[in-house]
Amino acid sequence: MRALYLLAVTAWAGAATPAAAASSPKLEEARKLIDDLEMEAALKALDAADKTEGNDRATVLEIYTLQGIAFGSLSKEAKTRDSFRKLLMISPGATLPNDLPPRVRTPFFEAKEWVGTNGPLTVTGAANVNEGQVTSVSLVVEKDVLRLARTARFHLRATDGSKQTVDVPFSAGKAEATVGKAGLSWWAEVLSDRKGVLLMVASAGAPRQDGQLAPVAQGPQPLDIETQPGAPGGWRRTTGFVLLGAGAVAAGIGVGLGASSAGARSRLTNATQDDQGRVTSITQAEAGPLEASANTQATIANVLFGVGGALGAAGVVLVILGPASEPTVALSPAPGGLLVSGRF
Repeated sequence: MRALYLLAVTAWAGAATPAAAASSPKLEEARKLIDDLEMEAALKALDAADKTEGNDRATVLEIYTLQGIAFGSLSKEAKTRDSFRKLLMISPGATLPNDLPPRVRTPFFEAKEWVGTNGPLTVTGAANVNEGQVTSVSLVVEKDVLRLARTARFHLRATDGSKQTVDVPFSAGKAEATVGKAGLSWWAEVLSDRKGVLLMVASAGAPRQDGQLAPVAQGPQPLDIETQPGAPGGWRRTTGFVLLGAGAVAAGIGVGLGASSAGARSRLTNATQDDQGRVTSITQAEAGPLEASANTQATIANVLFGVGGALGAAGVVLVILGPASEPTVALSPAPGGLLVSGRF
């Protein structure tokens, strides 16, 4: 039944594990046996896979999941519950598909309730820094009621180029590795009794960084921030040209609106009349809105002429009075803060 094997994929998705399970020969064998409903043989293959040292986290999750399926299919309730407890202690978001029988699903939900009371297993990492040096790094596990965490594996990369991988057993829930480096990039894994990965702190692609990660310059160093020299005439002159352009645009729009208003008035004043003096080219219903539109356009045009003139005048002043260069700014350390100096 392929539906049984789909549970493993669901468990990985619930654990948000980015890597796929490793291709262990015994695990591959167990998958096929479960598909063929040969549960006793599958459990032997899963036990062999579990005893293989160095399984990654995805593989560990799949082993616990498939063990729960196999034990549950054989109605071994206690062992089913124990397998799911281990799964949910390190992956509390794992789920089951709906098409599994109650003898599998019921122990799973019992295990989930138990983990909600007693767990899940958590891990935190820390670095001890003293006088500019990372003296040690540590992992602390909590709520490990099943004693799953046995060893911490630290992957250390110092700023001097040295690399080291250190395995430290947990004692009273803590494992600590001595370092003695100025700066350190590191990540760590919580391992089972078979060195399988249960949990991680950071990762090889996104390690933690502690201590002094870059050389510190000796003595106060000026922080010079200077603008690139602009075109002759300076920033005031540039602003002046912008204002002149804006004034020209406003005036141009005013000219357009004024022409439109004049055209509307021309239709009114030059309307065609018959021999009895009656207007024939435009109706009275059209004449009212046309006159209102002409008045509005004329008012807006007058305003735009004024705005354009003001912008143009301001632009001329800035162009004439603009400095010969752009302003420059420099920042330098000073007692109690920074000193700002420059030319404006």
